[in-house]
Amino acid sequence: VLVAVSKTKPVVLYIRDVECVLLRSQRVYSLFQKMLDKLSGSVLILGSRILEPGNDCGEVGEKLSLLFPYNIEIRPPEDEGHLVSWKAQLEEDMKMIQFQDNRNHITEVLAANDLDCDDLGSICVADTMVLSNYIEEIVVSAVSYHLMHTKDPEYRNGKLVISSK
Repeated sequence: VLVAVSKTKPVVLYIRDVECVLLRSQRVYSLFQKMLDKLSGSVLILGSRILEPGNDCGEVGEKLSLLFPYNIEIRPPEDEGHLVSWKAQLEEDMKMIQFQDNRNHITEVLAANDLDCDDLGSICVADTMVLSNYIEEIVVSAVSYHLMHTKDPEYRNGKLVISSK
């Protein structure tokens, strides 16, 4: 899809935690490299790295440097006033990323069990965190509850559609 779109429109692709995604296996790395060779037109690919607190930026590995030759280091502002605002925004962004990760984990577990949930977005942030931590244990009970309380269960594309309630 990306290759086709890049021929007609500008594209920005963002890959979060690029080391985890691309260095997971040689096959993934090779497929990404081949896709890069096929891209044409205006394409900007950004890859980010997740560093542990207190860990200085560190070196980018050789394989990543071949794919991403430009390295932009982001440092906190030196001005104290800007630093407070920057830290608050960073904290808020980290919470949002955690929320998205939790929701993605829930979706993956549901998909692995041939389940779909249309109203997953209605679950609040705090409940999403708890649910994500115990989704493997909860899914069986949720299916049992849903089937006992639903007269005509809905199936879509071979998956049982359950409610978040």
